[in-house]
Amino acid sequence: MDDWSGRKWEPVTEERLLRAIDVLVEIAKEHGSAFDPMLETVRQELHDFRTRHRPETGAESQSTEMPLQKAG
Repeated sequence: MDDWSGRKWEPVTEERLLRAIDVLVEIAKEHGSAFDPMLETVRQELHDFRTRHRPETGAESQSTEMPLQKAG
């Protein structure tokens, strides 16, 4: 954990959330479903991020959102 203490805090971006999901999917594949709650939390953060940062245009915004898939 000491390695993290010196890291610079940067704003959360969609790209960083997608990278985190990719890493968590790999961990879940290697170590089983113990990491699924964390994966779901990051997926929810991505959904919330997209909701906050994309203008709402009704049905159009729903069709452009990438569906989230469960790690397996």
